[in-house]
Amino acid sequence: MSCLGFGVKIHRLLYDQSPSTVPSPLSREYGRFAPRVPFKDLQNAILALGHTIELDKHTTSSDMDCYRVSASAARIHVVADPDPYGSGDPDLHGHQRGDVWSVDVW
Repeated sequence: MSCLGFGVKIHRLLYDQSPSTVPSPLSREYGRFAPRVPFKDLQNAILALGHTIELDKHTTSSDMDCYRVSASAARIHVVADPDPYGSGDPDLHGHQRGDVWSVDVW
């Protein structure tokens, strides 16, 4: 079997940083991970490496934006609407507009 891609599900860090979410070797090496990653922080790091980022209009939805990183197969999903079902009761400690939801490379 060959690996065709991988994903980093950053949204899971908000509520769970157990070894099943963050493998122990990573926690030992890097310490506790931040529960949120603002897209602007990731965007600045990618731009500093000389890449560009553009909105992928084909996979963006009303609650999630999707960005492509130049010269890679990476897709970054970013929370566009933290209350997509309109309940009017967003979790104040939950995901916020502009949080990175996941990074996928296929």
